[in-house]
Amino acid sequence: MPHDAQDQPGAPALPAPPAPPPRPRQVVVWQHDQARLEHDVIGLGDVQSDTPYGRLLVRSLTRAQLGLSLLCLALAVVLVASLPLLAALWPGARRITVAGLPLTLIVLGTGIYPVLMAIGWFYNRQASQLEARFIDLVDPPDRRLDG
Repeated sequence: MPHDAQDQPGAPALPAPPAPPPRPRQVVVWQHDQARLEHDVIGLGDVQSDTPYGRLLVRSLTRAQLGLSLLCLALAVVLVASLPLLAALWPGARRITVAGLPLTLIVLGTGIYPVLMAIGWFYNRQASQLEARFIDLVDPPDRRLDG
């Protein structure tokens, strides 16, 4: 069996194969808000794709809006129903006049509308806050690419 020159003691060593040239170094720049993995981010896609979590979010928003609507309706009904009830329980209120008009008519004609407007303002403000909280829950400001 023939022997190579490397196997014999004292034989000159063959030079090592040349090393491949070093690759240029790549620098990748990213910010934490740009690196999104769709399966890890719960939010807007769940609502748009009709996932179970998205349905839960929409159902909770709808339930909160229903609760707010029923609260404002109850306030308005109690207010409107209490005025005739007070007039029936306190007959002397019908005899009180202001500028020739019965006090009950003045209260029903003018006094109730500012209170109903306040209930409407309260509803509008609370509904806007519910929607803003829903949007922040679904698409938080720190994850928005446009914000």
